[in-house]
Amino acid sequence: MKLSIQIFALLLSFKLISSCNGQVKTGVQKRVAHEQDKNTNGQLKITRTLGIASGNLICNLQDKAGNIWFSTSGEGVYRYDGISFTNFTTRDGLSDNDVNEIIEDKTGHILFGTKRGICKFDGKYFSNYSENFDASRKSISSILEDSNGNLWFGVWGEGVYRYDGKIFDNFLNSNVPDRTLPLFPQNDKPTFNLGNKDQLILDILEDKLGNIWFSSWNGGGVWRYDGKSFKNYLPSADYYLRNEDGRSGDKKNQTFEGASFNKAAQDRIADDMIFSILEDSAGNLWFATRRHGACRYDGISFTSFRENEGFVSYGIYSILEDKRGNLWFSTEKNGVYCYDGKSFKNYTTADGLVSNSVFSILEDISGNLWFGTRGFGLSRYDGKTFTTFSE
Repeated sequence: MKLSIQIFALLLSFKLISSCNGQVKTGVQKRVAHEQDKNTNGQLKITRTLGIASGNLICNLQDKAGNIWFSTSGEGVYRYDGISFTNFTTRDGLSDNDVNEIIEDKTGHILFGTKRGICKFDGKYFSNYSENFDASRKSISSILEDSNGNLWFGVWGEGVYRYDGKIFDNFLNSNVPDRTLPLFPQNDKPTFNLGNKDQLILDILEDKLGNIWFSSWNGGGVWRYDGKSFKNYLPSADYYLRNEDGRSGDKKNQTFEGASFNKAAQDRIADDMIFSILEDSAGNLWFATRRHGACRYDGISFTSFRENEGFVSYGIYSILEDKRGNLWFSTEKNGVYCYDGKSFKNYTTADGLVSNSVFSILEDISGNLWFGTRGFGLSRYDGKTFTTFSE
């Protein structure tokens, strides 16, 4: 899936830090927020250190030590220990300041998926994740460590890699043949290409049954891998006839401009552009879509939630289930929605949210919700009020 912040320079110490490209860095400065660096509400703020004008902020994870990690587009990553924010960039050994994903593996290392490969942080030093992986040439869009200890990486333009501790396998590309979803070219006219090599995998999830799910942003829908084979979930034929992408067709004759297609099956997802996936406590899968709101899959059929349920009809970025069982949805333009199983409640800037364009949601161990937004915004919600940490 997939940010920026400025954090005030405070020299803590001089260390030797190994960078992800193999160089050795000296005199590294950790940038930590001073107590006097507060916003107009007197709250400690997170600000840009590199001056990137149009950065975004993603709330990625809370590690086992309780630190909260945020990735950015252009400003590296930030770590919040409950007292102050610490900024890490390429000056500290990070391979690139555009960071799309952060996870903590089973060994306690923090892994960063960047535009120039994968970095590992052991609490003191950054290093290249593996010498067997040409990290500097691969832009990482998503990371998952599965229950067997395998690491899965979504790579821009290259599908998915799986790493078993010894070998990196270009798994999705090598196991699923290139194709166009059932659209075939006629008269040399272009078709809607769903070939795997061009897929942008924004999210990877392992469900309770051990299936691995992959969400595609650029028209590939959702893939499920059961350990033996792949199954692809895509919209029905009607979806490609609604002219939502400037395409046109004839529903009656089952034709598409310059192509033909197979009739729809029952298990069709509402959209083929998926930002993220969540499995809720009941085992349902939820998909955040670009143009069709949220979609729920119960293992048999898909159900879409849109405007007629009091919900936004497009632009869902992420979904989270909180400790109380409520579902939270972040949106492109409409703030966040909370779903209690019966109805939706909308929270926007009018309620104290820093921005209505919200990319990510994270719940910390205390039950606070963190929202990362467009334009380097960061809000925390304690169930009653929003606190802004932004400039």
